[in-house]
Amino acid sequence: MTIDQELDEPVWGAPQTEPRRWGVRETVMAVGVAGVIAGLGGAAIYAATDSHSVPAFGHGPPGAPAPGGFSAQHVSGAFPALHGELVTGDGNGGFITLLNQTGTVTSITPTSLTVRSADAFTQTYEFPPGAQKTAESIAVNDEVSIQGKRTGQVATATTVETQKGPDGPSGPPGPVPQN
Repeated sequence: MTIDQELDEPVWGAPQTEPRRWGVRETVMAVGVAGVIAGLGGAAIYAATDSHSVPAFGHGPPGAPAPGGFSAQHVSGAFPALHGELVTGDGNGGFITLLNQTGTVTSITPTSLTVRSADAFTQTYEFPPGAQKTAESIAVNDEVSIQGKRTGQVATATTVETQKGPDGPSGPPGPVPQN
């Protein structure tokens, strides 16, 4: 009697053969592929978070957004926003509410400015102490882009830009001048 056996098939009860292990070539290739994936992922995250420009709020280059903050120029470039608010960290474990609005000045006093957007949203912003220069250079019916912060129910202006025609701000955004 003859039993035909294929050589590739193990015999029942025989000791198991060890699986083939990776060699140096396979290990180097795996490390190389992992390095490329990590590099591309890091580059994508860097580009997506814009982590290369993070100035302090109101103290960075003109037009640059603050950490967790935003610039009217940048927001309007992304989409035509009339007004909005954004809550972000204040850097001390708390939170701050940042405001942005574009519209027409309906009222101005030495201490405050009221702006009405095209959708009828109206907000009054207080000027920080010593900002009389800003109040003197803005008049009722001027088109403005304003940035500010909210503390409780009080909105305080941090940046006011006057608009010149339909082309946008008359200059780069900056902090409200202090006297």
